[in-house]
Amino acid sequence: MTLRKKTVIIIAVTITCLIVVLYAISRLIMLENFAELEEQHTRQDVEQALSALSRELSSLDTMTYDWSAWDDTYAFIKDANTEYIKSNLVDGTFADLRLNLMLFIDSSGGVIFGKAFELYNEEEILVPQSFLRHLSGDSLLLRHPDTESSVTGIVLLPEGPMLIASHPILTSEDEGPIRGTLIFGRYLDSSEIDRLAETTLLSLTTYRVDDKQMPPDFQAARLSLSSKAPILIRPLDAQYIAGYALLTDIYGKASLVLRVDASRDIYEQGQIIIAYLVLTIVVVGLVVGAVVMLLLEKQVLSRLAHLNKGVSSIATSGDLSTRVSMTGADELSNLASTINGMMEALELSLETLRESEEFCSSLEQNSPNPMTVISPDTSIKYVNPALEKLTGFSSAELIGRKPPYPWWPEENQQQYSKTFEDVMRKGTHSLERLFQRKNGERFWVEITSTPIRRDRKLTYFLSNWVDITERKQADAKLQELYQHEKDLRQELETEINNRIEFTRALVHELKTPITPVLASSELLVEELKDEPLIGLAKNINRGASNLNRRIDELLDLARGEIGMLGLNPKPVDPMQLLQGIAGDVTPVALSNGQSLSLELPSSLPVVWADEDRLRQVVLNLINNAFKFTPAGGKIILRAKEDGANLVVEVQDTGRGISDEEQQRLFQPYHRLESDREHLSGLGLGLSLSKKLVELHGGQIWVKSRKGKGSTFGFSVPLEAASQREKGVETGGKS
Repeated sequence: MTLRKKTVIIIAVTITCLIVVLYAISRLIMLENFAELEEQHTRQDVEQALSALSRELSSLDTMTYDWSAWDDTYAFIKDANTEYIKSNLVDGTFADLRLNLMLFIDSSGGVIFGKAFELYNEEEILVPQSFLRHLSGDSLLLRHPDTESSVTGIVLLPEGPMLIASHPILTSEDEGPIRGTLIFGRYLDSSEIDRLAETTLLSLTTYRVDDKQMPPDFQAARLSLSSKAPILIRPLDAQYIAGYALLTDIYGKASLVLRVDASRDIYEQGQIIIAYLVLTIVVVGLVVGAVVMLLLEKQVLSRLAHLNKGVSSIATSGDLSTRVSMTGADELSNLASTINGMMEALELSLETLRESEEFCSSLEQNSPNPMTVISPDTSIKYVNPALEKLTGFSSAELIGRKPPYPWWPEENQQQYSKTFEDVMRKGTHSLERLFQRKNGERFWVEITSTPIRRDRKLTYFLSNWVDITERKQADAKLQELYQHEKDLRQELETEINNRIEFTRALVHELKTPITPVLASSELLVEELKDEPLIGLAKNINRGASNLNRRIDELLDLARGEIGMLGLNPKPVDPMQLLQGIAGDVTPVALSNGQSLSLELPSSLPVVWADEDRLRQVVLNLINNAFKFTPAGGKIILRAKEDGANLVVEVQDTGRGISDEEQQRLFQPYHRLESDREHLSGLGLGLSLSKKLVELHGGQIWVKSRKGKGSTFGFSVPLEAASQREKGVETGGKS
């Protein structure tokens, strides 16, 4: 479709949509206003009809009052004289007053005089029994508590609805006592409705609410009318609208539905106005559309056709050096300049493309890496000379071939075909494969395949090959060496396990004989009182205890090497623990001629730790201090809270430790030179202490200088016992 046709269609559619929108808006707004105005006018008609009916009731009420407050009526209700009847209650009175009923009732409810009159035929008729039933019992019509009381309204009778007015019978001075009740009635029949219609100049219709022959529109209106919404307005058809009102009787019950009909002149006038408005919009739209089309044709479309002719000429000739011309200084002239710039860029790009193609062709031909180009249908599209040299197959033998490719080993062709499908699905992918040359020789290559797409459409796969045969051979040799190292490591682990088992057996064999010796020596110390036997018993007990500790250290070391050394943590008060330890070892310090002092803060937080293991670490450090501090020396046990850790330190004034010795101090079976000279211990205490501190999540250290004493310390993390009392044990069971 040409731009000219599109422009015409766009203008036509725009004007049409504008007309439709304006018509819809005007119809929605204006007709709604006209409809609202029409409804207000109809509601006024209904209210006028109700006012007319109210005036009729008021007139009837006034008439009844004039007769009831009259001395002659007051006397008649007492003596029932015939002269009153002859003078006042003749047929002419009923005709003049347009009454259908007169009832004179005494104060006891008895009817003194009653007469019904047919106005149409002007003849007396019987008083309707249906109305007399409204006078029985505590009748509303007869209930007048005072002289100003009255009842006015509608009574629904089988003969038809009747307008009723009831007043107490009084003297002409409106004084009592009340001698009875005077009731006037007038049927609200068709002639009365017609008279109201003539008076109000309205079209009126009424139906009883219990009339089964009520028209459908009255039935629908009856369902919507209520005491809260006594008036309803509804259109009957395109020409008429109706207003409905609900009339109640003297008992407050719905009795009649009144309808007022009116012509829809206002609504029809609104439709005519809208029609003229739409016609005006259509004429204006056509004129505007024609003017816009002429301007577009002159200023845009003809110039676009000229520009299109120039571009088509360049496309036909293929001469990118040709340029288009366009006069003016607007967007079309700018477009012509842009096209000329694009032609210049295309001309330059084409030249660059030719040079690039020549360069790529030269690169592919002279590249040392083999490469292939595979079409989307998996056929070989191109191979470079390097690949021909690597495989021994010529390009003539390869171009157009589909899987299985000739370099795939026959036994692996099915596997390689599946791998190629994975590459096509996943995109860029690198893999290593064992291929074979034309002469049957096997070689390893690493292939990197990349899908090349143009406009999201797969064009071809570019694959680069790298000969990795030598690397594969080196990997095989490395794997052989690794397996040898693995075998050696397995042998070492076996040897370690044997050593651990031996240690455990040795500990067991040593524990068995030492236990009775330790128990017997303790008993002897308690029982003996005299020297030298008590001294001998203490020496035996001390030696047995030292030997027992060495055995326990060997056992703990064995557990640590196999990962069975564990903790039984619980909340521990470090202040109480350290004070207890100091109290236990103070006699030892005194016997060695040394002094032991405590440097503790006023309070320390509770820690989550294994109390026995923590005691073991502190005792080990203190015993080492005792061992390497000469007589007269001083040992200090201190503790403090340092951030998130509890820090415990044991400081002595011994001979100190060299830097070289400090490097190996926490290794198993290592002893200081001075320690070895005395053949004291197995060198396990510090190694075991280090393992126990680390199981708590802490660290252990030493600070020492030769001849300046030593300070051994460790830290364990602080954590509130209330946050850790979950019965969780760290590591295995000890």
